[in-house]
Amino acid sequence: MILFLFSLTGQLSIKQSHSPGEGMGGTLSKEQVLKGNPDADLFEFQGKVYKTGVNWIEERDLTKGEQIGVISGGMATKLPNGAKIFVPKERRDILIVSYKGKEKRYLLMLGE
Repeated sequence: MILFLFSLTGQLSIKQSHSPGEGMGGTLSKEQVLKGNPDADLFEFQGKVYKTGVNWIEERDLTKGEQIGVISGGMATKLPNGAKIFVPKERRDILIVSYKGKEKRYLLMLGE
């Protein structure tokens, strides 16, 4: 019985996968996010990384609040310079970026 449990435990531990930043807590770095997804659409703002492509943030009702910044050289992987960054009134972990008549939502990247 003990041998069976040992072999079962060994198989379970082999199948575990780890996400970037697992066990680190706090916010993820640009390098950590890109390691998990080299083609990620992200930007750095005030020392934190925000990434788009997270389905549930698109479904939230958010009101664009005040402008808090502008994308400039080296901040983003895909956004153009001059894109405006807004904070929604409802949440602080999501930012809204507006450019060329488009809006995109970006979620703060946190470790587990």
